[in-house]
Amino acid sequence: DGHAASTLEIVLNDGAKWQGDGNMITGMTAIRGTITANLDAIHAGSLPADAAKGMAADVQKQLDFMVENCVLEPKVDEQFHIILGEVMTGVAALEAGEVEPGAVKIVQALNAYGEHFEHPGWQMID
Repeated sequence: DGHAASTLEIVLNDGAKWQGDGNMITGMTAIRGTITANLDAIHAGSLPADAAKGMAADVQKQLDFMVENCVLEPKVDEQFHIILGEVMTGVAALEAGEVEPGAVKIVQALNAYGEHFEHPGWQMID
């Protein structure tokens, strides 16, 4: 079984993407930038453990920023926290030296974010 473990239970806002705020957009843009800057090394399996830990720290900094500055409406916040939880799981894996699983978890969360939240210019990650 286990197929449900890899899917996010996030829903659209009556068929539309959720409206976030500037803090969410700033933080998610920075997380996406951190991941895409290291994507070639992640795909090649050549990202050193210390670089993965640095990447985790950069992502965690953005998570902390978004949580500390959260002013989202409750329904939006609830959905966004599903995404943040997945990113946090990826950060924990990166910190543990599990580079590929951690990066994949974060990429999946970023792509789910792009599918469910309004973010001008957002691009999915392959």
